[in-house]
Amino acid sequence: MQLEKKSIYILITYIIVYLLPSFLNSFFKLSTTMIFNVQIIDYVLGAIILSFLAFHNMPHNLPEQHQRSVWQTILWGLLGFIVVIFLQSVILRLIAQMGGQTASQNTSSLLAIIKRYPLYTLAIVVGAPVMEEIVFRKVLFGNLATALHFMNPKVSQVVTALIASGLFAFAHADGHLILYGAIGLWFCWLYQHTGRIQTSMIAHILMNTLVVLPILMTTV
Repeated sequence: MQLEKKSIYILITYIIVYLLPSFLNSFFKLSTTMIFNVQIIDYVLGAIILSFLAFHNMPHNLPEQHQRSVWQTILWGLLGFIVVIFLQSVILRLIAQMGGQTASQNTSSLLAIIKRYPLYTLAIVVGAPVMEEIVFRKVLFGNLATALHFMNPKVSQVVTALIASGLFAFAHADGHLILYGAIGLWFCWLYQHTGRIQTSMIAHILMNTLVVLPILMTTV
């Protein structure tokens, strides 16, 4: 019961964090600079609050039954980052060969923001990855699999991995559903393999860092 209750709190908090900047803007007509400053604070605080909810008195779920050591967690996080970059490259190459669009409008928009407001990097490199791993991997994959106790544990994890990865892909809303779905499944596997959500967090943070690093270097 504690697991389900905390999961609901996390989902509600995530929705509030996600909608808060637009809500404030609709009431106070914020300037562009103010909107981005609000988003930075909102995402970083959101990551802190969700981390507290996720790690403070949260019972272990199915993927967390057998946890790797801290060093193994870090190692698999680094390896997971290398694999996800390779995975992206392969999928985008296949999309290009089939005549599809490989450019990500979502990524392009975020990079344009960072170029003008470098501090926005905090939202993309820290806030978003931490929150997304807690919501999509820990709650919608791990905790939901645990809640489906009437199913075989392995089957429930496969089902919830597909659900979580599908929602993760739709949440990014830039047309690359296969790419984001594959990334989501890989992060689910990393989490399940090590029993620690920090593993997929490391891979996710490094992935986002690699994307924004060239822009940051040009603004220095």
